[in-house]
Amino acid sequence: MALLPPLVAWAGALALLCGAAVATGHDPLHASTWARFDSLAYEEIARHGYEVHRCTTGEPARTWCGDAAWFPAYPMLMAAAAAAGVPLVAAGVVVSWLAAAGTLVLVWRWFLRCRRAAPLVCAAFAPGLVYLYAVFPLSLLTLSGTVFLRNLDRRRWLAGGAGAVAALAYPLGMALVPIVAVVSAVQRRRERSLVAQAAVLGGPALVGGFLLVLEQWLQTGRWTAYADVAGSYGGLQDPVTSITDLVRVLLHTSNAFAYALVPIWQFLLVTVLLAASVVAACRRRAAAVIVAWCIAVWFVPLLQTQQSVWRSEAGLVLLAPLLALLPRRVIWIAAAALIVVAYGVAHEFFAGTLI
Repeated sequence: MALLPPLVAWAGALALLCGAAVATGHDPLHASTWARFDSLAYEEIARHGYEVHRCTTGEPARTWCGDAAWFPAYPMLMAAAAAAGVPLVAAGVVVSWLAAAGTLVLVWRWFLRCRRAAPLVCAAFAPGLVYLYAVFPLSLLTLSGTVFLRNLDRRRWLAGGAGAVAALAYPLGMALVPIVAVVSAVQRRRERSLVAQAAVLGGPALVGGFLLVLEQWLQTGRWTAYADVAGSYGGLQDPVTSITDLVRVLLHTSNAFAYALVPIWQFLLVTVLLAASVVAACRRRAAAVIVAWCIAVWFVPLLQTQQSVWRSEAGLVLLAPLLALLPRRVIWIAAAALIVVAYGVAHEFFAGTLI
């Protein structure tokens, strides 16, 4: 019975996504419905490994193309499921759905302690919900991130391993793990040296980053394969510019509530909920590592141009334990708002207008 609430919440979230798929003319029972845009890159890595080449027609000179900008943990799991006989795209769906279910179960048992329903609903309908169930690695990031955060002061070897998986699942994970490792080490600096603790918790992720570079060199012949391809998708920018650009779109549109603008409303909702939750956590001096994780999930993508922030915000499944610190009425209002934006973002994803 302890597993029933998170599994019911998981099924409810999946039902909402299926409804959005049907509303846009897609069959949710077809694996291809859940594969869009970057999904193709993960499929290609699972089939053939990494590949880079000079871009040709229609691309700027000296620009590299290929799939080296995508991380390997998720396509490795897809390939493993495909080796067991599951069609490759369906394998991606299976991995995502199971990882999403696993995340909710662990968040419910470890961080919500099987008590309150409203925060569980917030976790189940997390920002960027559709990317947790589609052929993308966000649910693998949240699952490994949940294990990582839980074991920071318990089984540190397990935290280190989970951190490595998170770092190899999604580029954002490569930033999140060292940040949280340092915060955790600072919290417990009297126990042993800060450097030693940070190395134990964040070291495996950094080793994973080196292994990624090595793997790409072996498969493509270029040590800089990741940077070559990722550089084509933007660079660094002022985070204030990222925020003002989003707000400017709302201020200069004739229909601020069109489906296409739901990702911006999601960002604003996330910003408000995160700010309120951080204030509540600071007042109680609670959950510093979860606060660090959530702030980093929100902030790091704003430093990069051409980033789908509505997608990376799926890492905020772990915002739910912080929302649990707010008054119950506020949490239910937050849950209702998250459900609305979850449907809107999913609608645009299935319609093919969101990357």
